[in-house]
Amino acid sequence: MKLKKINGFTLIELIIVILLIGILSGILFTVLRGPMQAYIDVEKRTRLVDIADTALQRMTREIRLALPNSIRITAGTTIEFLRTLDGGRYRAKPAGGAGVGICGGPVAQDRLNFALATDCFEVMGTLNNFASIVTGATQANCISSAADCLVIYNTGQLNANAYAADNLAVVTAAAANSVSFAGAPPFPYKSPRQRFFIVDTPVSFVCNGGQITRFDDYSIGGAVGAGDLLINQVTACDFSYDPGSASRAGLVTLSITIQDTTLTGASVTLLQQVHVDNQP
Repeated sequence: MKLKKINGFTLIELIIVILLIGILSGILFTVLRGPMQAYIDVEKRTRLVDIADTALQRMTREIRLALPNSIRITAGTTIEFLRTLDGGRYRAKPAGGAGVGICGGPVAQDRLNFALATDCFEVMGTLNNFASIVTGATQANCISSAADCLVIYNTGQLNANAYAADNLAVVTAAAANSVSFAGAPPFPYKSPRQRFFIVDTPVSFVCNGGQITRFDDYSIGGAVGAGDLLINQVTACDFSYDPGSASRAGLVTLSITIQDTTLTGASVTLLQQVHVDNQP
């Protein structure tokens, strides 16, 4: 009986094939290693950019709410400001007509009287967030951030500095078109544009110890308490403020650098500029 011939591989052939596959795999790994590592590095840097950009956007949104001329920079690593909750224009001249005005007295008394430390005035327009305003009884409630503050003509200079309580009064009552306040002494200066602001709290962003921390709800001009972490992995910060002029808005410049500890030597630096109102 004739046996069929069976084809197959010898051991030497198998060894050669394995060696060739190993060589090709090594070449392929060498060729692809660079692009793969570059992709991983780009992905990590993109994550760093997203983290830094999110922090800057958060800071930008709040800085735009700063009371005019309340921004303070310390050592390029701390930015502090008084955050406005609402604002508008007050009635500067007595209204015509007779009868009861918005503040409950004669119509003529609806204007803001700068000779009084306690008063009520008509808002020319409508407050947007009057339902959120926290009222108090004394100026001390306002300074401690237990109640919201009424501020008029804040220039940041002598006798017109909210941090020194020169032009602060506590809001005692608020409606859509009127505000009542109490404070001592009366407001020292009138606003050329009849503008007023309602401030709810100081806010600080502090860059220290490899992180940026946000603080709020502390006393005006006082020390900060416990804060909330905004971003970590920070290796450098640079905050600056150009107050501008009567014809040009102020400019806040924020620069932060963060580094990924898993990506040796890799870091990203983002810079953001914020235009702020400096007209009191």
